[in-house]
Amino acid sequence: MSNSRFAVVVLVALLAGMLGAYVLPTSQHSASVAAESTYDRVTRTQTIRCGYAVWPPLLIKDANSGQLSGMEYDYLQALGEALHLKIDWAEEVGWGDFPAALNAGRIDAFCAGAWPNSSRARQIDFTTPILYQPLYAYARADDHRFDNNLAAINSSSVTAVTMDGEMSSLITAADFPQAKTVQLPQLSSPPELLLNVAAGKGDVTFTDSYTAAGYAANNPGKIRRVTSPPLRAFGVPLAIARGQYEFARMVNIATGELLTSGKIEKIIVKYEREPGTFLRAAPLYIQNENVPESKP
Repeated sequence: MSNSRFAVVVLVALLAGMLGAYVLPTSQHSASVAAESTYDRVTRTQTIRCGYAVWPPLLIKDANSGQLSGMEYDYLQALGEALHLKIDWAEEVGWGDFPAALNAGRIDAFCAGAWPNSSRARQIDFTTPILYQPLYAYARADDHRFDNNLAAINSSSVTAVTMDGEMSSLITAADFPQAKTVQLPQLSSPPELLLNVAAGKGDVTFTDSYTAAGYAANNPGKIRRVTSPPLRAFGVPLAIARGQYEFARMVNIATGELLTSGKIEKIIVKYEREPGTFLRAAPLYIQNENVPESKP
């Protein structure tokens, strides 16, 4: 090898070494930042960053002041006090978009009471529910086609009113795929589902009993429930990113304490419109009362 070629080889080797010395620590730093768990980030910042969507009474937003309230708001404030953490209501997120926001690390939890179901379970995890909400089918008051006959909904002659990414859309797709749909945007208000049915823009929709009771109180004689028992009964937990077990453990232990202390019950009673609107989540010690004792 000539001296000139040898010099070139040595120079290239030196440059590669210098570049590696710069890139490797930078890459390692980026990897360590990217690998930070939700639990580590929350304990480091002493803050839980909540994403949310408005769905009274779980989460209510004052149209003038922007102030939040509701069951989930009170629950998160109590959770923050129990864990000595600040709650940051960081971002309003659509019902179809919050799983991506969680898994991208933009928020630590979705704090609006997203109902767990099988399709969401493929993307995200959930914590211990603080209560359960029953969902029913609702039609116009003078429409009796679906009374105890849900199979009649699964027809191209029927139009279901749904909200993009929300449970009404998921129920329609799973149970009534033949029905046509009128789809509302993600950030629509829940009563709009019932309003569109009452106005004749659709024949049926699926929503929780609290939303329906509120709409019926303000619009008597417009809609009616056509199913019993409920189509679904969903727990109301926090939604979190996949695999964040340490964060889930911390939240679950604190939530169990709030359930057994009676604080969750006080929050529910504060917002419950009528008895039976919300189904209570029994504390673990009550759930275990009927377990037979093991014999030695």
